[in-house]
Amino acid sequence: MDKPFIHFIKQNKDIFLFDVNTNMISKINQRIYEFLSLHREVATLNEADRFILENMKRIGMLKPNKIERIEHPMTELVGDILENNMTKMTLQVTQNCNFRCDYCVYSGSYHNRVHNNKRMDWDTAKAALDFLYLHSKNSVEVNISFYGGEPLLEIDLIKKCVNYARDIFKRKNILFNLTTNASLLTDDIIRYMNKEKFLLTISLDGPQEVHDKNRTFADGRRGTYAVVIDRIKRIKDLMPDFVERVTFNAVLDDQNDFVLINQYFTNEPVVKDIVITTNYINDVNRKDKINYGNMKNYVEVCNEKFVGMMYLLNRVSRESVSRLVVREIADIKDVVYKRKVSTQVMQTVTHPGGPCMPGVQRPFVNAYGKMYPCERVNETCNEMCIGNIYDGFDMDSVKRILNIGKITESACKKCWAFNFCTQCAVTADDGEKISPSIRLEKCNKIRDYVEGLIKDYIVLKECGCEFTKTL
Repeated sequence: MDKPFIHFIKQNKDIFLFDVNTNMISKINQRIYEFLSLHREVATLNEADRFILENMKRIGMLKPNKIERIEHPMTELVGDILENNMTKMTLQVTQNCNFRCDYCVYSGSYHNRVHNNKRMDWDTAKAALDFLYLHSKNSVEVNISFYGGEPLLEIDLIKKCVNYARDIFKRKNILFNLTTNASLLTDDIIRYMNKEKFLLTISLDGPQEVHDKNRTFADGRRGTYAVVIDRIKRIKDLMPDFVERVTFNAVLDDQNDFVLINQYFTNEPVVKDIVITTNYINDVNRKDKINYGNMKNYVEVCNEKFVGMMYLLNRVSRESVSRLVVREIADIKDVVYKRKVSTQVMQTVTHPGGPCMPGVQRPFVNAYGKMYPCERVNETCNEMCIGNIYDGFDMDSVKRILNIGKITESACKKCWAFNFCTQCAVTADDGEKISPSIRLEKCNKIRDYVEGLIKDYIVLKECGCEFTKTL
């Protein structure tokens, strides 16, 4: 029997087999485990065991690794998609900011970017919108986002862009997004954004002692919480309906008290009814090492995840689920439960999960008019640039970033978490170029996360979860 492409997951005293080619998960006994993992003789199996193995083979399981070559299936189509089917564009209207947040990529805490006075001029902004217009002929909707630095420093440019977009995209539905620290949200700007139906993302990390730890004004001394919460209150007072289009983005610093943050977003009247997304401090190109070893926080997060799993099992109400762990609970359903299960899942020529199509999902135009896959990338890394708004897409760069798995092809082809990989080019950046070694450093963490999701899924499945609830 050829070596099957499988991975074993031990859950307490039980053993589960994950078949990489088909994405199937099966519970097995100790004898079958030893036969497959230790290459024991068939004679060590009884008739029932052999029957189980034959059934697994009959439905496509236990086949050897099918992957012969790494190549993204959309490689030859991405050019046609970019030609007429763009739907989104993010404009970096400024690289300046009136805050100095410790974990901002422009803060000086990273090896590459720093805040500066570069702003996007009107000619560049107009050219970017014209570029989107020319490349969105087949799209019924376009989404235009404004990013910084702090984009509200350039509110006049934003208004000009909105008016121009309304003019050239008359036959399309237009959505506008803006990510802000909220400090510059005057009453007039709030009214304007409500009128134009902006989707607003506001950076808020938690109560004052948490938020002010990392988010200060440009002088580096004064905390910013008071002005941010005042502006949020003003939105609710002035335009209460606008709140439905507001989202908080909280950066979780593992050195802060998770319980305190969780209680704040659960109980604080000003914020508890507003949607929140979370992410951890970006460690790519960070000068100092990020410490994620706060055991107290880890235990508390696990407790909240358990409550979320109880909700999926109809044991507690939706209101009991912490908003800070919703994404991790949702991943059990979205990543594992909804995985594609088929005898034909794995192709001989394929690509690990992770990269989006550069220029399609979240194309980012910086203040100079250069284009990048998204706003998360390092603009100082030339290999991340996918063209500019004047000369168009650099299709070689687009395809290279789309096929980021090629730089670690040997390791990727053998990885059991191939179909679940979340790595894109952003995680492979070493500050100057795309690096295979930097990419590989992240692999164990991703595999551990995926295995944890599968274990959670197994527990829920064995407890009768039908995964019908949404979070």
